[in-house]
Amino acid sequence: MERFEQKSITLMIADDHKLFAEGLSAILSKQPHFKIIGMAANGKEILHLLNHHLPDILIIDLNMPILDGETASEKIRHLFPSVKIMVLSMYHTAKLASKLKEIGVKAFIQKDTDADSLFKIISGIQQGACFFEKAKSDPHLVSNHNIDDHFQKSNNLTSREMEILKLISNDYTSQQIAQKLFISLNTVDTHRKNMAQKLNVTGKAGLLKFALENKHR
Repeated sequence: MERFEQKSITLMIADDHKLFAEGLSAILSKQPHFKIIGMAANGKEILHLLNHHLPDILIIDLNMPILDGETASEKIRHLFPSVKIMVLSMYHTAKLASKLKEIGVKAFIQKDTDADSLFKIISGIQQGACFFEKAKSDPHLVSNHNIDDHFQKSNNLTSREMEILKLISNDYTSQQIAQKLFISLNTVDTHRKNMAQKLNVTGKAGLLKFALENKHR
């Protein structure tokens, strides 16, 4: 009987959480039919990589510096239409899902998805399927994309600073924030100092007061 070998699915990962990206790469690389051909820390880097190699599927985070995942996905769909895009993020709203569908993203999955489901979704995307999870109820996630976007821009905050500010408002310590976001404690402290300067508040106490007062923005 003639045997057919299953073709490998080539993947790229774009995520500024280095520990998460490396962990995801390690998990996917253990699957015999998945092959990681590139990794990037932001949207600008992934666009540069795509100029040299095109994967079957790009797994991209939304919250990245320099060029965020949503903007990068829109550019990629225009410049590299053959690349299937899978957004893997801790943020999830119905409006954001609708926007990503319009762009042409094939899947919008939350980062707490288990490995087996992730494998099936990747294989499904390669075969032409689309996957969009329903938003889960979590007080630490963005609940109103429009309000958050206006608040972020009016205070000149980055996406990462918004993320940290929300965790501060939910009584997370710097150590807990570092663990949750897979970043160093020093990085958290640097973000705190930058936010305090932008928001014109003094120290951790001033930043906590601001976070609590604007918790539901």
